[in-house]
Amino acid sequence: MFYFKSAQFVPGKGDAWTYYECDDNKKVLRQLTHIPGSGELTRVPDPIVKRLIRPELLQDAGAEEFLTLWGEG
Repeated sequence: MFYFKSAQFVPGKGDAWTYYECDDNKKVLRQLTHIPGSGELTRVPDPIVKRLIRPELLQDAGAEEFLTLWGEG
């Protein structure tokens, strides 16, 4: 598995981090968005978008980081 993340600023809340869990072919299996400043967490077990858009802009994320936020770690 591969894990990636990206951040986008949300006014009044801070950075919203979107995490992607991908298989070996870089197909998106699960996605979550976490806003640490407000404590919001949204899990998407079967995302509509199955392919990473502009993957060169994404940061690597650790499996432990993703799984902890998902609730499996």
